[in-house]
Amino acid sequence: MNAETIIKVVARATAFYFLPTPSSLGESLANDDLNYVEQVDVRGKTLLLRVDINSSVVEGRVIVSSRLREHAQSIQELAKRGAKVVVLSHQGREGEEDFIPLQRHANLVRKLIQREVSFASWDEDYKAIIRKLKDGDILVLDNTRFQKDESVEKTPLEHSRDKFVQELALVSDFFVEDALSICHRSHATVTGFCPLLPCFAGPALKKELDALQRLTDINDKKLCILGGAKPADSIKLLKRMLEGGKAGEACVGGLFGELFLKAQGISFGAKDRFFEEKGFTALLPQVKEVLEKFSDRLILPVDLAAEKDGKRLEVRVSDLPTEYMTYDIGRDTTELFKARIRQANLVVFNGPLGMYENLEFTIGTKKVLETLAFTKKCFSILGGGDTERALQVLGLLHEDFSHVSLAGKALLQFLSGNHLPGLEALKQFNHRKKPAGS
Repeated sequence: MNAETIIKVVARATAFYFLPTPSSLGESLANDDLNYVEQVDVRGKTLLLRVDINSSVVEGRVIVSSRLREHAQSIQELAKRGAKVVVLSHQGREGEEDFIPLQRHANLVRKLIQREVSFASWDEDYKAIIRKLKDGDILVLDNTRFQKDESVEKTPLEHSRDKFVQELALVSDFFVEDALSICHRSHATVTGFCPLLPCFAGPALKKELDALQRLTDINDKKLCILGGAKPADSIKLLKRMLEGGKAGEACVGGLFGELFLKAQGISFGAKDRFFEEKGFTALLPQVKEVLEKFSDRLILPVDLAAEKDGKRLEVRVSDLPTEYMTYDIGRDTTELFKARIRQANLVVFNGPLGMYENLEFTIGTKKVLETLAFTKKCFSILGGGDTERALQVLGLLHEDFSHVSLAGKALLQFLSGNHLPGLEALKQFNHRKKPAGS
């Protein structure tokens, strides 16, 4: 770290102790290990805002995602408060078709918030452009993964020595992390600014963490509903949620639920070969371990929906094996899951319960989600990319639920009790904390 960087960093960290804090700050924040950008006056300050506007690209067109909409709101909120907002995000991976510049993303943000948004590539003198920003200006910098050091997994201190991280820190006042979805990675623009600048959680990240705090605040009748097509991840998640008290019971459906039936020694018939080919049978020892330990807290399918001549065929689990492939939970299982939701105070839903892309096999996922949406006494947390897509296909809105997480894999790691480097860096380099012994 060069001398100029050290002088500026020390000066900013020291000055940070004297920034005003709103008197309306709630107890939940006051007792938290994180600083939130809503706590300080950002007018006239240059904010490095790390968001996740990584989006699907179809035939060269960037698709407006829920993440892009949510982070656009954060950008707008901070700009309205008079901050000079410098937006950082990645897009795609090197070598893939969606590894593109963020110029189109900047244009989409401009349309979403109806406010001027400028763009700068890494080839430009971006430091000079940042210095010229005025209060309320918004600048989107190019794809952070165009920087060779961005995607290397290193510690925050190691990343703080990266040249482009130091250069950006020199022309900035604060770092704001706004995306839980990237906090599971220790990449340069996720953790590298925390040792150099006063660091905060942004509005979108705060919304995620406030919702997840309910897992601790609500003490009883907590239910998780797990499905999806990635049983390896779901096994770890289920085990940790049941062990850690984040869930009292679990409804298990979809391909994941079928693995639990196989662990009980049930043969599916036509689908057994599918389990073998996909390597899912290798997971059976782990599934059996969970089944033996938590059998009284698991609600498993009692019937399934198979496909016969392109139509839905209900099959009792007691009638397996069958010559037909199964693609959904059955109607009786759906009713079992719905009854558990109506009794719950909190429900975590991760992963569809059937092949929702096919109209014949949407019933399980649709009916369960509709019940969750209409059971207002129950706080609902939905997560996972497949869940997000299922909501779109089924015509359900984010507003129908208490919270729909945008985090994907990072959410799974959080719920599984794993430390997220992005959050740990915010806590470790919390400049508002008093030094030990003071």
